Amino acid sequence: MRAPAQVRRRNVVLIVETSVVYGRQILRGIARYLKMHAAWSVFLDERELRVPPPKRLSHWHGDGVICRSTTPAWAQIFRRRHLPVVDLNDLYLDLGLPRVGSNMRAIGRLGAEHLRERGFRHLAFCGFSGEVWSAQRCAGFVEAAQGGVGPASVYESPWAGLRQHSWQEERNHIAQWLQSLPRPVGIMACNDVRGQHVLDACGHIGAHVPDEIAVVGVDNAATFCELCNPPLSSVVPNAEHIGFEAAALLDHLMAGCPAPALCLQVEPLGVVTRQSSDVFAVEDALVARAVRFIREHACQGIKISDVLGDVRCSRSLLERRFRDCLKRSPQAELRAVQLRRVKELLAETDWTLPRIAEAAGIEHPEYLSVIFKRATGDTPGHFRQIQQAASRQGEA
Repeated sequence: MRAPAQVRRRNVVLIVETSVVYGRQILRGIARYLKMHAAWSVFLDERELRVPPPKRLSHWHGDGVICRSTTPAWAQIFRRRHLPVVDLNDLYLDLGLPRVGSNMRAIGRLGAEHLRERGFRHLAFCGFSGEVWSAQRCAGFVEAAQGGVGPASVYESPWAGLRQHSWQEERNHIAQWLQSLPRPVGIMACNDVRGQHVLDACGHIGAHVPDEIAVVGVDNAATFCELCNPPLSSVVPNAEHIGFEAAALLDHLMAGCPAPALCLQVEPLGVVTRQSSDVFAVEDALVARAVRFIREHACQGIKISDVLGDVRCSRSLLERRFRDCLKRSPQAELRAVQLRRVKELLAETDWTLPRIAEAAGIEHPEYLSVIFKRATGDTPGHFRQIQQAASRQGEA
């Protein structure tokens, strides 16, 4: 009996950066597609964003390419050689190749909606000039910001310029822009790196984040966001799905099927809220000061009497102003800040509950489980198991 003929595996080159989380998530999506649908012989080398394709690709005799570094010159080479290519670049709008990418305007709209949901009427955008992806995110943001108090303010400077002059000079320019904005103000940065620039400038001028200036970035590079001070909220593009759809489209092209007429745009997943935007904007100076005091000192075991001592008003007045502005009591705000700290420590440490209670400013450790279950419907132990399992899966 004759053995079945072996199916030839297609030879595919992946020109996708491995240096940043966005590229690695694209590769994860490609891998997921291959496990489900195809078996390719894949060439992938470790690379940085914007590194051009290897020159040998111009005369490579393979079956297909998925490319994040496509330029007009390389697009011309790919077209001339009739090589099946899926373009994933964010720098050029239309290179005449089948393309999959993030819906950049939707990312901008999501950032604006996130800030407006938190009560910010004054909105602003900080981006990079001359970058198509930043301009599209800005356009979506400005569009969604309409209806606020006045038009959204925009600050841009060249990305390349950061290598041509000192960071202190750039920070000072951003700081001057921040000083010109009304407060409270919600700012969307075009990506997480730009978000860190804004946060650093806020620290330079002594602006309180998030009470006076809230900031949200894009890409959700988790380790980078946690390194920011305070930790940076971020819009999450669906890069893994971009990789999956790119692989599916390349399979389609390598089978001889026609290319789609339009670029496939993938919607963002949502916003991961961290401390930089975890606030409800209030223009009542008394409530803003009380909230700031609570957030700075809640985990030191303060009581509402300590808050009253700082803002110098009666308890009944503070209660009334809190309920008018925030629809909750000062005690509820205090407890919410403590519980956020408890969640962080459960997810990120193996500390015992008594140690976590002490670090969160909760006087009686046995009460921690009670208030945690009341607030979340879950036990601290089960919450820790779920969070740490999710973290291990995300790092895989």
